[in-house]
Amino acid sequence: MAGSSATKKKKGTASTVKKNPKRPKSTREPKKPKSARSAVGSEANSTAAEDASDEDDESDNGPYCICRGPDDHRWMICCERCEDWFHGECVHISKDIGESLIEKFICPNCTSDNLVTIYKKTCTLASCRKAARLTHSPPSVFCSDEHAQLWWERMLAKLPKARTKSALSDELSQEEFMALLSSDLATIDGDGSWTLRAPFSGKPAEVNGDDTDEEKEYLEKKANARFKLAEETLLCQKMIALVEMVHERRRAAISAGRIGEDICGYDQRLDSIGARDAFAAFVKSPEGEAIFQASKVDDPQGEGDDVRGMCERKRCKIHSGWHKMLLLAVKYQIKEMADQAAEVGEDERILREAAEERWRRRQAEKNWVEVLDG
Repeated sequence: MAGSSATKKKKGTASTVKKNPKRPKSTREPKKPKSARSAVGSEANSTAAEDASDEDDESDNGPYCICRGPDDHRWMICCERCEDWFHGECVHISKDIGESLIEKFICPNCTSDNLVTIYKKTCTLASCRKAARLTHSPPSVFCSDEHAQLWWERMLAKLPKARTKSALSDELSQEEFMALLSSDLATIDGDGSWTLRAPFSGKPAEVNGDDTDEEKEYLEKKANARFKLAEETLLCQKMIALVEMVHERRRAAISAGRIGEDICGYDQRLDSIGARDAFAAFVKSPEGEAIFQASKVDDPQGEGDDVRGMCERKRCKIHSGWHKMLLLAVKYQIKEMADQAAEVGEDERILREAAEERWRRRQAEKNWVEVLDG
């Protein structure tokens, strides 16, 4: 495993180094009698400590790696086969890759056609270099739920809008795609994969009976309600994305030395978070479209200033804890809408099951024959 390869404990700084052979018995000093041992106890302890120190020095001096050099406290990784330690620079592996993405390291000396270094699958988000959560339950091809959401938002942003879509194009628009996701024809698995069921597969669940028009109207209203909830949920997900982008801009400004850790960093463009209509207007504005297309919050005046638009107060009480508080508020809204969508879906399911049962009974009633006496 990557963790075990990169974090094997070493004695001193490396435990897998072969020690120099001990001196032969013929060269050792003769054993002293028990009466003499107590008299020279302190001397023996001092000698043992010096021997242990010498062994540690020998371990530190190696040789290790393909360079056969010492352990000079640079980052090292252990080969799973020969158990020798290698400097990351010598085998062209950085520390973050070695500790995060290597499942099993095989050194250049041991590498063969059947024995190679095994890497973990990276997060599906292109810019991420962390490992996907394939071993989690449920498994996911993303390293986090946030990256899964960001990936879906970027994919959705690539689809054309209805007003710009060509009449002869067979490409889904954003509205059509969201309608599929909110219907019972499409599902998104925990690993981020999207499954589309054939529209007429399985047994019919269409509405029948004397009150067909009334039931169809009822289902249509429920479908519209689910679609509206899906749109509002997507809007809330964009709120979360904007909060994270502003937070990333603040962290970048701190790393660049433009502001300190105690600077607030709140952006005025977060004022509409939580107000769906106001935020929807911001998303459709030229500034909002540019932000979500680039997935980055920048200088509001477009001059490349790293901190313009931020709140530069120290320990700001007005916006205290804005990052965490905004995320919690929006996620609570998403949970509420998910509960509402579940209730609407349950109402639809009950009606459809009743319609299907009624359809089955009518089919059974038609399955009869008349016996005529000869």
